Amino acid sequence: MVPQPRRECATIARAGPPRLEKAMTQIDLVRFASVRHDSEAFARDRDRFLEPLRSAFALREADAGESPAGALQVAFIASGGSEQDFRRRYPGLEKPVVLLADGLHNSLPAALEISAWVRGQGERAEVVHGSPGRVIARLEELARFRRVRRELRGPIAVIGEPSDWLIASGVDREAAAALWGTRFIDVDLREVGVPPVPGEKAEALAQQCMDRADGLDGVDRETVRRAAALFPALESLFVRHGLKAATLRCFDLIGPLATTGCLALALLNDAGRVCGCEGDVPAVFTMLLARSLTGALPFMANPAVIDPEGNEIVLAHCTVPSRAVSAFRLQPHFETNQGVALCGAFPAGAATLLKVGGPDLGSYFVSAAESLPTAPVAGLCRTQVRLRLQEPASYFLRSALANHHVLIQGDHAQEIDDFMSFHGAKRVGIRNS
Repeated sequence: MVPQPRRECATIARAGPPRLEKAMTQIDLVRFASVRHDSEAFARDRDRFLEPLRSAFALREADAGESPAGALQVAFIASGGSEQDFRRRYPGLEKPVVLLADGLHNSLPAALEISAWVRGQGERAEVVHGSPGRVIARLEELARFRRVRRELRGPIAVIGEPSDWLIASGVDREAAAALWGTRFIDVDLREVGVPPVPGEKAEALAQQCMDRADGLDGVDRETVRRAAALFPALESLFVRHGLKAATLRCFDLIGPLATTGCLALALLNDAGRVCGCEGDVPAVFTMLLARSLTGALPFMANPAVIDPEGNEIVLAHCTVPSRAVSAFRLQPHFETNQGVALCGAFPAGAATLLKVGGPDLGSYFVSAAESLPTAPVAGLCRTQVRLRLQEPASYFLRSALANHHVLIQGDHAQEIDDFMSFHGAKRVGIRNS
């Protein structure tokens, strides 16, 4: 039987985020140089090389182990003969190691030798070298990577436990902490205390959501109020535990609360509090990475239909950030017909699909994609997106990193690939599976 289309969502115009003044990036420069070089010529060449960097960054001379939070630490290999000094001070350097070389006084040969030695220790290293413009651009990018990595430290809360069906989505927390520095904490589901009567914040959220929605299909005002009451309960956990992200074992709340988490999770993500469902740890880590690196709102979803010949897939799920879609309707949750879910219209155009997985969260898939116009069909979760992928869609049938994947607007595949490879993660796909 051919699925029948439901009513398609209309378009709502949305204002973009306000522009913020950009602060100057701080770089801690740890110098390594041989004493055998002519000191006057050496100092003159170093000042000439560093002059454009001083104009672009808040440059600070530092030693290994001194880098404060927020700064990018750079090992400036200023000359040949500095290799032994580097090896001595190496334990205090941030990892992965960023090496800067200008090419004078045998700095580049020394940096290449050092980078190979670092990789021999099982760590990552990159040599930044080239024109002033290229050096500045790459250091800006690496500073952004450092900020994102600090975001990934968490803590990330697992509220309840991962859902029973996530049999391939376990995480070795020690291994993930070794790779990313991420801290996971367990929060008892009983901490999600929802008052029997929605408070003022929940009432206001429910009204705003109904005002913005194109319509209510099978849900009424009271249903929306009850679903919105879960938002402040979950938000309080973010504040109480200082969370960067959380994932919720949402199905276990349906019975006691007579609602689902879909609406509350959508609104949390709207507010910048990254929160996934079903207790899926790799998925929420992917959501946090996507949001921290690109600023885009992440949509965690099931691949529901795979078309290898057309290189297309259909994603579907019942929660999507309301501000990630051009329009939405409020409907009951698909599997249970309870609570409130979002039927969102994901904008057509450039998009990126990604997933981080593996026991240590050290494997990843990423593909640029085009979001295609589509009308929701019966038999799938409420928000549905049809994508044409740049990478082979057969990845899902042969090498998929479990079920849930994360979709964001815009083409961010290259920067995600760069970020992940810089940190030593392994890309998964048909071409390298």
